[in-house]
Amino acid sequence: MKSKNNICKFLRARNPYGMMEGGDQPWLLLDDANTICWCIQSAGASGPDNGLVSTSGCKEGRSCFVSD
Repeated sequence: MKSKNNICKFLRARNPYGMMEGGDQPWLLLDDANTICWCIQSAGASGPDNGLVSTSGCKEGRSCFVSD
């Protein structure tokens, strides 16, 4: 399980097992191939920095990353 400091609090995802939130919520992505991610700041599949939204990409070091 990833800690809250590794995931942007604005990242959201949905997969066949339910809906996950960023920030301090635990992530259980059992099926990455069927997971759909979006950013609630940009309301789309690309973040405010125009980079793709993903569980592996929305982390510390990205210009739009916000820790919880």
